[in-house]
Amino acid sequence: MKALQLVLAVVLVSTQAFATSKDVPASAEGVVVTHATGSSVFKVYYKALAANDVKVYVFDSKGRQIFSETLKKITAFVRPYNLTGLSAGTYKVVVKDRQNSVEEEFYYSAGKVTKHINILKMTEPGKYLLSVQSETADKVNLNIYDKEQRLVHSQVYDVNKAFAEVLNLKNINEFTIEVSDRDGILKTVKGN
Repeated sequence: MKALQLVLAVVLVSTQAFATSKDVPASAEGVVVTHATGSSVFKVYYKALAANDVKVYVFDSKGRQIFSETLKKITAFVRPYNLTGLSAGTYKVVVKDRQNSVEEEFYYSAGKVTKHINILKMTEPGKYLLSVQSETADKVNLNIYDKEQRLVHSQVYDVNKAFAEVLNLKNINEFTIEVSDRDGILKTVKGN
């Protein structure tokens, strides 16, 4: 009987020891930039162990900054960037957080434009007209962010060659409208 009690005591202590230990998954951190030859889109993959403000910069072949954005208090993201309309050449992407700065270069050759996106401010305050012209049927994503870059509205539209909608943003003081498709960001507009 004492042997059984001793075995049960060992099992109980072992169970408590394993129950209080944390199972921490292995995690990789870092930045990866991918670009498929012939595509107008490149993607940035980012992962960190702690939340950071992350800055993304894009430079053309002459070293001129052509795009920048800051993502606030984020631990991971995958973000597509569309170079449609830019000239062919070598581009550099720089991703910085408080600990690291990563630079990647890739060659981009101009692709064929298949969509035209317009976001026009209307005369009525806070109203914008979103219009999409597409050579083929496709899905278009609309994201609206507030001044802290928090997502406040997201919607997916089925576009069959042409589409238009009035966006009512009267209740948002500062915002960013972002329109994208499966290949990446097509148009970004900041307003207040």
